Amino acid sequence: MKKLMINFGAILFASSILISCSLNEKDLVGKTFSIDGYHNIEFKSSTRYSIYQRPLSCGGEGNWYIVDNKIILGTNDSGCESTRRIRGTYERSQLK
Repeated sequence: MKKLMINFGAILFASSILISCSLNEKDLVGKTFSIDGYHNIEFKSSTRYSIYQRPLSCGGEGNWYIVDNKIILGTNDSGCESTRRIRGTYERSQLK
């Protein structure tokens, strides 16, 4: 019985670590991050982001979501080609 309790405790501990390390929308919504030193991304809602290029006033909006603890940026509607190219899969550590 004691061995069973220890194993159950280990499973609960491991589960709590996995859950606490999971990225979710609440970690990002309402915050602005730099993605490459030139472009800033603001997560406006749990599905929409805005992006703008510094120092130019070239921006746009697009959709985003999280899959497997990675941020997926969909295509944005910026008028600048360099800003439109900011899409794809990113780790949270890539956003400063």
